[in-house]
Amino acid sequence: MRLHWIDALKGIGIMLVVFAHHSLPVALDTYIFSFHMPLFFFISGLLFDFEKYAGSAANFVKGRFRSLIVPYFSFALLTGLFYFLLDTGFQPGVTNIEFFENSTLYGIYSILYALGPLVSYNPPLWFLSCLFVTEILFYGFAKKYYGKPRKLVLWLIAAGIVGYLYAVYAPSRLFWNADVALSAVVFYGAGNLFKKITEPEKESGSGSSLNSGSGLSAGLSQNADSSLNSSSSLNSGSGFREKFVRAEKFFPVVFILLNLLYLGYLLEFPTTDKVNMNVLKYGGFFSYYLLAFSGIFAFVYLFKKVGSSRILEYYGRNSLIVLALHFPLKDILTKLALLSFGVELEYFYYNVAFALSLTVLNLICLVPVIFIINNYFPFLIGKKRSSKALKAS
Repeated sequence: MRLHWIDALKGIGIMLVVFAHHSLPVALDTYIFSFHMPLFFFISGLLFDFEKYAGSAANFVKGRFRSLIVPYFSFALLTGLFYFLLDTGFQPGVTNIEFFENSTLYGIYSILYALGPLVSYNPPLWFLSCLFVTEILFYGFAKKYYGKPRKLVLWLIAAGIVGYLYAVYAPSRLFWNADVALSAVVFYGAGNLFKKITEPEKESGSGSSLNSGSGLSAGLSQNADSSLNSSSSLNSGSGFREKFVRAEKFFPVVFILLNLLYLGYLLEFPTTDKVNMNVLKYGGFFSYYLLAFSGIFAFVYLFKKVGSSRILEYYGRNSLIVLALHFPLKDILTKLALLSFGVELEYFYYNVAFALSLTVLNLICLVPVIFIINNYFPFLIGKKRSSKALKAS
């Protein structure tokens, strides 16, 4: 059964990503960056059904490669071609875009290495390669400890510590953002464990997952079945789940209040020392995870209570396309706005109204693009069939 509030949560998350890529007031910018990318890793973990893939690691890797790495290379090449044509057409013989100042060989290397700072013409693409590595890492943990949640939590904490220390002390970045994945897997794993705690227990031989609605695959191995049975220890036995459910009714107020206090603090004491997972800027270890989880759960519980909307769900279901294409579109819209108003870019710095207006225009302009990709070029987003074909079947 598809839960609409999760699609809506993805929708508001991707809108915050688009909004945050404009020049915002320092307090608002710092606040959004404290949790908006951890939120997406959390949602990804929330939607991950380990039992579906427990019987075959090869199928899992193959599926994730198609749904994440194929879109990464597709959009890296397409948007790279767009910027190249824009650069050469604007001033022939003059390079205005930093990425094209280097050699072709270095450009190929940059795309293959898949770091946001290297693919500077479209940095949001870093998330796709990072999520791929994050999911592989969590799958490795889950394969051994999915039925032992306490050990799984310990491994997630260890990964988070190593990831933080690497960001502080390591001299170089890792391929496909594997260094960021060490931190991101904490949020991914938290999302998956949150699902296990809050999802109603499945009856023997039936039930539905949080995200699929099709139940467990009939082809799972006996090992996967035993993993499913043992994983129920998280939901029963000690009564932890019952205590959690009783306490959960207070969580929305607590987390929303924490976020309001943090935002109020930033308004009073603004700082440019913001979190940016893309470039391994985490700030303090405890503040990084505390603020990230505070923002995550504030929005999770808010959307669980409020429900959903068709607009948010639409952008949530198409968040990959928005992630991949909003940055080039932002550059186009910004340039058009500057030409229309006849002012310099600095005039719009830290202007919330300008950023919000361009965010809305960006999302509206992406609607026909989303339709075209879903219906005519689904391979760009790792799908085998178009939306029309899927509905017909």
